[in-house]
Amino acid sequence: MRLPTPSPSTLGALLVPALLLSACSGEVSVGGGEPAAITPDALEAELTSNMSGDDVDQFDVACEGGLDPEVDATQDCLITFTGDGSVTGVRLVVTDVQGEEVEFDQVLFVPAEEVADGVDRFYTDQGFTLDEVTCDGELIGEEGETTTCDITSEAEGDVQVEATTTSVEGLVVNFDLTVVS
Repeated sequence: MRLPTPSPSTLGALLVPALLLSACSGEVSVGGGEPAAITPDALEAELTSNMSGDDVDQFDVACEGGLDPEVDATQDCLITFTGDGSVTGVRLVVTDVQGEEVEFDQVLFVPAEEVADGVDRFYTDQGFTLDEVTCDGELIGEEGETTTCDITSEAEGDVQVEATTTSVEGLVVNFDLTVVS
C-alpha cells in the first residue's frame, strides 16, 4: 500500500482542540506531618486549575489513582475533550518531597489508542480502506519521540508507520507519519 505522508498540523488537529496546560510542573501540599499519597481528586483539581483557554469547561480530568510522595513515583491522568471524546494523557512524576510539599513534573502523552484513531482517520479520509490500526505504545509529547503503528488492510495491504512528535501546542501533540515497511 502506498500511503501519503501527512503534515503535522493535519494530525494535531485530529487529536485535541487547543487548550493550554499552563504549568509543566506542579506542587501539592499534603498537610499534617508525614506526606501521604495525593488523592486522585487532589491531582485532578491541580491539573484543572492549571488549564486555561476558551474551552476549559469542555474537558474532564481523571486520574487513575493517587500519587505516592516518593521521588520518581508516577501517576497517569487523562484529559478528555467532551466535544469529541479525544484524550491526551498527563504523566505526573514526583521530583521532590519537602515535608508536606510534593513537587512533580507533568509529561504529556497521547495514549496508543488515540494515536491509532488519528492514523486511522487520516488515511480513511484519504480514501484508503483500513481494517485495523494498532500502535505499540503511547506517543510522548516531546519533540522526536516515536511510536510504531501497524495498519492492517485486506483491500490495501499491510503496512507499518512510525509516528514522530514534531511539536506540542497546549494539549495538542503534533506528529508526522513515516511509512517504515
